[in-house]
Amino acid sequence: MTTLITGGTGFIGSFLARYLIETTNEELILYDYIINEKRIRDLKDNPRVKVIQGDLSSRPELNLCFESHQTIENIFHFGSLMPPFTESKTENAFQVNIQGTFNILECARIFGSSKVFYSSSAAIYSPGDDLPITEKTYREPLTMYGVGKVCSEVMGTFYHRRKNINFTTLRLPALIGPGRTGAGMTIYANNIIQYPAQGLKGVCNVEPEITIPILYIKDVTKLLGSFLERESISEQAYNLDGFWISAKELADLVQQEIPEAVIEYEPDVELSFLLKFLSMMEGDDTLIRKDLEFKPEFPPKKMVKDFILEVRRNPYYQV
Repeated sequence: MTTLITGGTGFIGSFLARYLIETTNEELILYDYIINEKRIRDLKDNPRVKVIQGDLSSRPELNLCFESHQTIENIFHFGSLMPPFTESKTENAFQVNIQGTFNILECARIFGSSKVFYSSSAAIYSPGDDLPITEKTYREPLTMYGVGKVCSEVMGTFYHRRKNINFTTLRLPALIGPGRTGAGMTIYANNIIQYPAQGLKGVCNVEPEITIPILYIKDVTKLLGSFLERESISEQAYNLDGFWISAKELADLVQQEIPEAVIEYEPDVELSFLLKFLSMMEGDDTLIRKDLEFKPEFPPKKMVKDFILEVRRNPYYQV
């Protein structure tokens, strides 16, 4: 069978691709608008991997992908635009993050894909929500990025109920891991580890006390891979919390592994303000731990150690 990964050469998509190559017999299609050659240079020559450049907002381009690969059974939909771009370019955000999801669901329906897994976010919630946040908490996003996630979830639910598409969404916390680049409010957590691991100065653009939930990419890819092993999943949406850790605590763990590491704080006032709201949004992921027996294998100290090791031994993880 064939699995399509949108955003396939991105951070989550490329890690999932490696995991599936190692643990399954799946053929993979990595579909992306901008192909990150460096990130997938260990994958692109694998005979089980095909890389396709395409635009999620273009239905003809997606149709061609599905018409050319009639055995696409599973879809992992990670492709999206990220903040702050989504907040300044709302029309582009609509076309890619909302229209793009509709196009994926329609192609799944027309060409007979049975499972669609969608990566959502805590951005669907509001800081004023009652705590802890559960799957039943009212979705009231404050950003265009969050609006796109809510719209995509609702469309997926419709296709699940009315179009016989097995749709599951995973609402992710901040993910960190070797090689993550680009935008996003939580990229600072990655940079605290990534740059010292490469022998460079780490710059943290939030205040030291900012505390958010984080998970290691290896824990999440293993969880995502387990979705393929299940005939059915009892719920359509799962919240996923993480290990709550401050920027300072994370930097201290790095300096335990790399005593010579230099990590400086250059707080962005607006970013720190927004992340303070995130720090108020305590989540409850009891459901996924119970239903899917999820238990992270990489608490912060182990995560930092493995992160540094991966950056140093794999050039494609260096930025």
